[in-house]
Amino acid sequence: MVMNKAVVKNVLSGDTVILRGKPRANGPPLERLLALSNVQAPRLGNMSKSDEPFGYAAREFLRKLLVGKEVNFVVEYATAGQREYGTLYTSTGENVAELGVKAGWLKVRGQDELLLTLQAEAEKAHLGVWNDKETGIRDVAFTFEQDPVEFLKKYKGKPLEAVIEQVRDAASFRVLLILPNGSQQWINMNLSGIKVPRCKREDEEGEPFGEEAKYFVESRLLQRSVKVTLEGQQTHGFMGSIAHPAGNITEILLSQGFAQCVDWSIPLCTCGPAVLRNAEKLAKEKKLRVWRDFVATKENRKELDVIVVRVINGDTVIIKTKTEERKIQLASIKQVPRQQETKGKDIKETGYQLEAREFLRKKLIGKQVRLIVDYNKPAQDGFEARDCGTILLNQVNIAEQLVARGLATVIRHRKDDDKRSHCYDKLLIAEKKAQDENKGIHSTGPAPVVRIVDASENAARSQQFLTFFKRRGQKLNAIVEFVSNGSRVSLWIPKENCKLTLILSGIRAPRVGGNKSEPFGQEALDFVSPKIFQHDVEVEIENVDKVGNFVGTLFIQGENLSVLLLKEGLATLHEYSANDSRYTSQLYAAEREAQTEKKNIWSLKEEAVPEVTGPNREYIDVVVSDIISGSHFYVQKVTEDIPKLEKLMKDLSQLSIASPPTFKPRVGEVVCAQFTEDDCWYRARIRKMSHEGVEVVYVDFGNSETLSRTRLRPLPVQFQSLKPQAHEAVLSFIKSPERTKDYGYEAIDKLRELTGNKQLVANVDARIDGVIHLTLYDFRQSTSAEASINLEMVKEGFAVVKPKVSYAKGHESIINTLEKAQEEAIKGRLGMFEYGDITGEDDLY
Repeated sequence: MVMNKAVVKNVLSGDTVILRGKPRANGPPLERLLALSNVQAPRLGNMSKSDEPFGYAAREFLRKLLVGKEVNFVVEYATAGQREYGTLYTSTGENVAELGVKAGWLKVRGQDELLLTLQAEAEKAHLGVWNDKETGIRDVAFTFEQDPVEFLKKYKGKPLEAVIEQVRDAASFRVLLILPNGSQQWINMNLSGIKVPRCKREDEEGEPFGEEAKYFVESRLLQRSVKVTLEGQQTHGFMGSIAHPAGNITEILLSQGFAQCVDWSIPLCTCGPAVLRNAEKLAKEKKLRVWRDFVATKENRKELDVIVVRVINGDTVIIKTKTEERKIQLASIKQVPRQQETKGKDIKETGYQLEAREFLRKKLIGKQVRLIVDYNKPAQDGFEARDCGTILLNQVNIAEQLVARGLATVIRHRKDDDKRSHCYDKLLIAEKKAQDENKGIHSTGPAPVVRIVDASENAARSQQFLTFFKRRGQKLNAIVEFVSNGSRVSLWIPKENCKLTLILSGIRAPRVGGNKSEPFGQEALDFVSPKIFQHDVEVEIENVDKVGNFVGTLFIQGENLSVLLLKEGLATLHEYSANDSRYTSQLYAAEREAQTEKKNIWSLKEEAVPEVTGPNREYIDVVVSDIISGSHFYVQKVTEDIPKLEKLMKDLSQLSIASPPTFKPRVGEVVCAQFTEDDCWYRARIRKMSHEGVEVVYVDFGNSETLSRTRLRPLPVQFQSLKPQAHEAVLSFIKSPERTKDYGYEAIDKLRELTGNKQLVANVDARIDGVIHLTLYDFRQSTSAEASINLEMVKEGFAVVKPKVSYAKGHESIINTLEKAQEEAIKGRLGMFEYGDITGEDDLY
């Protein structure tokens, strides 16, 4: 009999093996089945019958002894059914049958004396099948009857002991799992993350390298003890990874060019997609097997720092470089479908696109980000060519965050399409996680519905909303959705689910666009848009116009947009609404600054001078609240607001105000300030901040002082609705010395004597740059239009006459009376004329 050599491919039972010959050039090696002669092992079970006692243990003895190892064998005889029987020897020359009988796993057939002696010794020692203390029956399920979802949930990601019982192709197996509780479960399993060439089947030809790949895996895995990690579920089994003693078989297949990565299952891989992609990349570079015709494409990624200026939708933004604006679509993701119904001007938006757009807006708008341009999508199907890239904010991939929240889906690229995000695998992992957690569009619940009401649809509706907004008495948080021109914007108020058109009060910006475009209209629009478009802003609603537009003040990061426009000379004052505004003095001061510097609009014209056709007759009741000089002071108008102010002061004094740790006062902000003289709290506007302290102006009285920050607190909402009660004013036609000049304090004392603790009547002669020009009367003593406090200041020598003012026309008799009084004061050497006539020396007063 001839002695042959072979490798044991697998073990069918404790007495039967399949032997594999040497590899052939034109295909896999030949195989033959060999049963051990003169012995018999218990039979293994299958789906139709159970194991015989100790059948599995006998098979395991032979499997661990022989699988994958070279053996010598002699064929002794064959049955009529061509089943061969013979003797098998290990590489060290040991008789396998004798080893099995000696271990108690084989029973002797026939009269071989040596085998019978070995069997008697095993039986006496109660070894193997002769162990009468054990049943030898394992707990095994040949078919999968459990709930696959629950099974996967229980064991997902946990390495399980297993034996690979069958290799269908290089990535598909029948696996015997050895579960932690000792039970066994047969499953079908495919390798996650890869696709291998198809093997030849009865009804179809195989693909190149299919059989070679199968042999590669069989020779390493078949009937080997391995660690299996379940990672996902498929229609007829599970997805997972197999840890071979030499490493992850998936990675090994890829590195040898036997497999390709597939996008749909690579996120499942416990080892992470990067490991598998790198292995595939190595095979591509070497042009191994399935990559033999691979042609590398040159990567042309560009990286640059940009600013996001607009969010178009849930996957597209506009960025600004140093030289241009460009549209960028987030690489390899697609925004969720949009569903929108419109009835009239009210909008009903269903789905997650609004949430996705808002997520991008809050994260990106106005911020500098890192852009990596991954590829360019050419124009096709009516769509323009687009750059597609990855946007990183503080090293975080924004597209990945979108996908992880279920607010976008990942595009499935063709396997030969390298135009994809360089973070594509991370996107796939994020999507898988969102699916598992039922987030966003992967949720089983109904899609969210957002109904947005147009508050500016008509005047009637805007009046309803105006009442509601004023009742709230606080600033509204809003988002700028459109900028029409420098002073007209469209807003969305998320908390109220409404949109409205807002016109900035107190100013007028030049028109832009069309035949009615005005100078600096486009400049005003260009100034405003980057600052506020799609930004979070605060709004104070003051009124509505006759067509339903709202009128109010808009703040961006605490700054009054109207003031900013006026400072840049890109808007002019609208006097009527400016005088009615809480921010009158800021508006006038801003315009004066632009006029002085001749910015933009003011570079084209001289400062506007009010045209006066006659004396103004506008009488108001006032009290003087603070005096700056003998002719410069603040007044409070005696109106129905005075009782409101008194109540506000009372409530404010009774309030315990704590300073939150996050409070950071800003210039222009109205706060609570603790007045130095009485330690009471008053409303004040911050004028200037320096190392010396914070200079504030008390908006209801007009006086100012410099305080430490410890004496400032945020102004509670309920005290913000009342307009500032102090109005800056000067005496018409005259001027007194400044406080620090000669006779300055004497002039202040005289004015305090004439006005202190008195209700007076004032005629408003003019309003210029937010300052009221007044002729003051003490109605208890005045007998004519000329008999004024202005006249008394001149008579006592504490003011000089200034007749050349824009509103002098129609006041000739008053001015003549003042000039005569000035002559008498000079003759009498009164007050500031003590040492002679100084009317020509402007620097003295």
